[in-house]
Amino acid sequence: MVEDEEKKQIKRKRNSNIFLVHLRGISPLRCVHRQQHRKILWTTIPINNVCVKDSDGPTEFGSSDSSRIQQAFVNEKEPSVSGKSSCGILSKTALSAIKRATKKKCKEELSDIACKLKNNQLVPERLPNYCPRKDSVPGSSLGCFHDNNQSRLLSSYGVKLPGLTNQKCIDLCAQSAFLYAGTHNGKECYCGNKRPSLEHLLTSTYCSVPCDGQSSQTCGGVDATEIFDSGVPTRDSSKLQPPIVNGTAKIAFILTLNGRALRQVTRLLRIIYRPHHVYLIHVDARQDFLFRSLLQLELKYPNIRISRKRQSSIWGGVSLLDVLLQSMEQLLEIDSQWQFVFNLSESDFPLRSIENLEALLAANPGRNFLKSHGRQTRQFIHKQGLDRVFHQCESRMWRVGDRNLPAGIRIDGGSDWVGLARSVVEFVTSPSHSNDPLLRGLKELYRYTLLPAESFFHVLILNSKFCDSYADNNLRMTLWRRSQGCLCQHRHVVDWCGCSPMVFRTADWTHLTTVMAKSTVFFARKFEAAIDQSVMNRLEEQLTNTSLSYPGLDCYWESAYHRADLTPKPNQALLAVTLSLAKHAVSLLLQNSAAVCPGLRPSRVVAITSYFRHDHYQGDLIHFEVDKKDVEFEALVKPLTKTTHLMESPRILSTLQIGSDYDPKEQVFRNRLGVLTSRSKPIITFKWTGHINTTAASQLAHLVWFDPDNNVRAVHNVNVTDASKMGNQNLETDHPLKPGVWLVAVIYDGKKIATTEFLIVPQAGDQGTQFDNTISESQKAWEKYLPVDAKSVIYRREKALLMKKDISKFLDKMTAEYYAIQDICYKDEPPHCATIGFHDWQSCLSTDWSSFSQDPKSDLL
Repeated sequence: MVEDEEKKQIKRKRNSNIFLVHLRGISPLRCVHRQQHRKILWTTIPINNVCVKDSDGPTEFGSSDSSRIQQAFVNEKEPSVSGKSSCGILSKTALSAIKRATKKKCKEELSDIACKLKNNQLVPERLPNYCPRKDSVPGSSLGCFHDNNQSRLLSSYGVKLPGLTNQKCIDLCAQSAFLYAGTHNGKECYCGNKRPSLEHLLTSTYCSVPCDGQSSQTCGGVDATEIFDSGVPTRDSSKLQPPIVNGTAKIAFILTLNGRALRQVTRLLRIIYRPHHVYLIHVDARQDFLFRSLLQLELKYPNIRISRKRQSSIWGGVSLLDVLLQSMEQLLEIDSQWQFVFNLSESDFPLRSIENLEALLAANPGRNFLKSHGRQTRQFIHKQGLDRVFHQCESRMWRVGDRNLPAGIRIDGGSDWVGLARSVVEFVTSPSHSNDPLLRGLKELYRYTLLPAESFFHVLILNSKFCDSYADNNLRMTLWRRSQGCLCQHRHVVDWCGCSPMVFRTADWTHLTTVMAKSTVFFARKFEAAIDQSVMNRLEEQLTNTSLSYPGLDCYWESAYHRADLTPKPNQALLAVTLSLAKHAVSLLLQNSAAVCPGLRPSRVVAITSYFRHDHYQGDLIHFEVDKKDVEFEALVKPLTKTTHLMESPRILSTLQIGSDYDPKEQVFRNRLGVLTSRSKPIITFKWTGHINTTAASQLAHLVWFDPDNNVRAVHNVNVTDASKMGNQNLETDHPLKPGVWLVAVIYDGKKIATTEFLIVPQAGDQGTQFDNTISESQKAWEKYLPVDAKSVIYRREKALLMKKDISKFLDKMTAEYYAIQDICYKDEPPHCATIGFHDWQSCLSTDWSSFSQDPKSDLL
């Protein structure tokens, strides 16, 4: 049988230095894993449409680095299922996307793209390469050479191609930037970078086996390979010239911003701002607060512009490339003198001065600074999803199907943070070049590509007249910890699993400075002041060679809400809770003297700001108005922990917390104030201490979720043996959560070791909601762990009755139990009554915690 023979081949090739991938469209999937120190990769998959299941993320195969032991995962191609369209039956992948889309326009777009893909109308079959290797003739034959499995001449990559032709093999090797391609025994294609020695040269009669895809053509022989020159240049890029002392270059900066981290953005701008450079800021179309706040910069700084052409820049989206191209076009209109453009985000921070960057750029005019992926190209293509078709609509990247990449060009990519010479920008954006076959074809290709900005400029430059300008260094540094950064945290906006770099923390200082000492880097990412601002303070001190002593240096403020925001829509539950907290703050301020200062009743929340000090969350600041419109206050409030540990030491559970919007990469809750509604998705986080009872019958603990009626809504089993990292568990339910107080009990070895409570805030629209009232089969098994004392029972009954009777009073009582009022101050002028007998009232400007206190490190507005 063929399969048996193929397995024998695998055994014979274990000691060779090549990864051989057998690809057949009709065979069932096979995947033989490489064992340690073995250098053969074998799998059976369709060559034209390698694909993964909907639930799977990026995959790797075919590494050329034989010194590393890699694992290949290739999943079975999805069969077409019944689903008619204007072009007939579509694939399961396309039908899944169409079904999940909610708007008619998006469904129609997906269907149209799927049809074009099916009819081979979506992707150019071949594109021109204007950058051949010097002294080479692309596609020319070097001759027929003796070659076999024991000593493969082209040992970087191998594939068994159905329908093999010499050109197909040459295209495949050129696509992966291999210098030479070789066809063997009619069906096998090999790639490598070492020119074969003439001592292996044979007469052409040894290469006489017909090609599987064209019988009139020969593709090597049984122990012979015909080798061709692919024509692509070597991977090496010329070294950068050392900086010119006092050299200057005019730089255009594109800042693509998202979120609400205004003060981190202005701090970045303050450090990189120079009057002779140009700055264009694009704010995500959904972030009104940041856009509105930064508009003020245009009034003060003529070389800073805020783009009015705004798009929603979702992770991995086509819009990210659109934003870059659109911004570059605007920069050409704004200023005619800049020489380089660099893109930055709100999470970037400089490692060296802008003057040092200018000195390097002055020494390297016309160079383009991009970072390649650093892995075997076939692996990169599959991990990146470049061989898949994606479409952006409804603020999501939908996967539509599989595709072949255009032949004739070299594929590359890596980071989407680049530094480009003006000449490239003019070429890409100028209407006079819009009909260039390569540029036009790449724009068509990347219109339906995931993470297009991570590859478009690489491919364009390496295949165009600009190829000699490529510098394999984007002058950036990132921090990768793939065990945390590759947790599919973007699945809510893209049909794919991607990786993101970690946020730098103070603990990473040694690594950061070591890389700086060894590498030419000018920016690093990611930084997030809400997680660790101290590392940014240290970088600024090193950058300026001064000891910082700003007021508020160890503090950070980040907006969570402002009443003037047009987008996103306000969270009504959040406003209800914060207004209730404002009432509580005023009552504590007045205490028993309300009659002396009447009318100070909170009427409207103006803004909510998260406050951090020494890299720890201190609470949220509620800026609110009172009935007297000329008086405003700001209160610092903090959520209280409702966790109780019941077992005596040694405690085996160190952390237990419930919230929403959990970031598994950084292991923090983004919903810092913790306001949850019936539509929220609660998640519980926990960490074990390692003091586990080894005599226990099971190493599992149980998380039991009880609703306000004491009914079991979920039971989760979690392993208690891993004390090295934070664990988490979602409450997965198809029903809205019933408002009121919920409880989670942690049961281990038959004992309740901890409990925690969380509040589901009632809202006016909840009255008509159908909540889950079914009784779980495991109710009796777990209800014994509920509090049974009379006081607890009465308490829960009274709260339930109050919630039904008066939601406002219920919230007032519950917020007093779930939050602490830390402090309060008045904005601008105090009320008149404060001058009578309330001498301890404080101005927000005189505090070190208020959002109105001094913060010169972020002062640019």
